[in-house]
Amino acid sequence: MTDRKTWTPSDVVDVSGPPALLRNYLEQRDVRAYLQEAAARHRVQRAYDVGCGFGRLTPVLSEVAAEVIGFEREAALVETARRLVPALKFERVATLEHLPVPGASADFVLTFTVLQHMPDARAEAVLAEILRVIAPGGHLLLVEETDETLEAGDPANADRGYTHGRAVAWYAHRVQPASLVATSPRRIEPGYPRPNVGTYMLFQK
Repeated sequence: MTDRKTWTPSDVVDVSGPPALLRNYLEQRDVRAYLQEAAARHRVQRAYDVGCGFGRLTPVLSEVAAEVIGFEREAALVETARRLVPALKFERVATLEHLPVPGASADFVLTFTVLQHMPDARAEAVLAEILRVIAPGGHLLLVEETDETLEAGDPANADRGYTHGRAVAWYAHRVQPASLVATSPRRIEPGYPRPNVGTYMLFQK
């Protein structure tokens, strides 16, 4: 038995109704812009959404990539994604630290508000795995909390619920030799309690 937090759609998007619809539009718009920027630099044939949840952003990747795979550990979220987006492939994994794909197999990887819920060592392990699967010249789009003063929960029990902001420089150091090519603030619906909700970080390997 484990008391690990089971993530639900309301955990993935912590608002509902019109604010959730607006947020999804804004985030899909921004992911699309970065995907198109990456595609202009390097051909995007295959894309991965690492920690895809119920697949709310995964379809954007299919607008450019011929093959898209979403990876997620929560069984219920994977089933929801498969039901909502049957044209795409979603794989349940035990951990994001081990993806069941060959090295250098992806031209674009998206990780959206996933690493911020992990303690440092685990986030570093997932980043190392992402670097393994990105092909030379490929891109990584990280979208994470970057306010270093933000920490909620106990990192020793992160599976029960944890959020930790880390500076852009923290990520840039750990994805070397990939280089940071663009950043912008994460934009969501007006009225959210915190004005700073993270940063888009585009890296090229």
